[in-house]
Amino acid sequence: MKKMLKKTMAGVMIAALAAGSLAGCGGSSKDSGGAGGQGGSGNAGGESAGPISGQTLQVMISEEPGEGDALGSALNKWAEESGNEIKQIIISHDDMLSKFPSMAKNNDLPDLVATTRLHQLYPEEFVDMSTVLDLSLFNDSALKIVGKSYSSDAITGIPDQYTTTCMFYNQDAFTAAGIEAPTVDKPWTWDELYENAKTLQEKGGVKYGFAADVSRARYDILMYANGGSLVQQDGDSFKVAVNSPENIQTLERFVQANNEVMPKAIWAGGTTDNPVEYFKNGDAAILLSGSWNYNTFTNEISKFAFGVMPTPKGSAGQSAIIGGEALAIPVNGKNPELAKQFLTWLYEKEHYTEFLQIRKEPSVMNDITYTPDTDKAKEDFEIIQNEANYVTDTFMVDESSSWRTYKDNEYRDAIKRAVAGELPAKDALDGFAKALAESSKWGTAY
Repeated sequence: MKKMLKKTMAGVMIAALAAGSLAGCGGSSKDSGGAGGQGGSGNAGGESAGPISGQTLQVMISEEPGEGDALGSALNKWAEESGNEIKQIIISHDDMLSKFPSMAKNNDLPDLVATTRLHQLYPEEFVDMSTVLDLSLFNDSALKIVGKSYSSDAITGIPDQYTTTCMFYNQDAFTAAGIEAPTVDKPWTWDELYENAKTLQEKGGVKYGFAADVSRARYDILMYANGGSLVQQDGDSFKVAVNSPENIQTLERFVQANNEVMPKAIWAGGTTDNPVEYFKNGDAAILLSGSWNYNTFTNEISKFAFGVMPTPKGSAGQSAIIGGEALAIPVNGKNPELAKQFLTWLYEKEHYTEFLQIRKEPSVMNDITYTPDTDKAKEDFEIIQNEANYVTDTFMVDESSSWRTYKDNEYRDAIKRAVAGELPAKDALDGFAKALAESSKWGTAY
């Protein structure tokens, strides 16, 4: 059953990735549901009083927009066409998670939120997207992984990103160090990556051989590759397995890597520096992050050539995680109807095709594809698309448990405490396993 699930999800993701990147779909027929008409995506919510104009759409995002800002470009174009204005509210990802409940309680919510999780954690606070758009036009896997509530089958956010984790490398540093990049047919092991990272520090002209986003999802790439998981299926329920021997060994090796070839202060909590910036400025030779960075790197890296390499193998194989970002409409926002009007406009074929060409990411819809315009980009995207083969059945079981509804940031905090040297890896994971089991009422496997 697990192998079937793994193959099914990987197959669906490959189909979406092979289609290229973010997409929109449909015809150009008009209706009264929003500025510019329905297109192919449709307004599933019934009659509307007509386009709204002369108002301000408040949009909450998690970071300052950079060059190649597809969402910002779309918002500005819609505002110009519809006669409305845009106000962007920037709140970091972590602050969104901590501040959203109080914002909802105080009726201080924006009209639209670009989020990776709020709509899944607090589905009652967001509009059911089946009342806004025709969900049959969207990739089903994207809807389930990125858009669906953790506690029901309701789609509370429409994916605007569908991404996979991947690894970037500094081609110039590799050449200087005499290192040949791995290929899909000949990937490195994680031990080989760590050893090559040492060589890159010695000969490649970089300060750090390897860096990784400060995200438990990036760390989990290593865990899944070594056969670990957060939970195990237990009949109709689950058992907590995050403190398995495989996971403890993985964390111990990760701690060692932070001491030897990584910017330790980042994962140890000693700085808020972004590892992505370390890669962009040439300080880190290899970056574990995700496909969402490709467009930014293409636009902003000029001091060296970069490439994409396959994820290394662990003791159980290779692994990758699929995910993304959704656009969600708070029910009690100041102007939810204006947000619905924007989404109806965005997912029209013409507008979403333009959005797609700017964003350069995997598609969330069924009928429009992104085609890279250079040979280098085509080669890189072939590697990115192939990462979908490495989505493990253990990741899918973990996702099905919705463990994050019980504990979330506490997991990353446990990893960071081990990296900082505050706790041995076993104690850090044992502590989180106990907390998760108590909160979820699940049993423990170890």
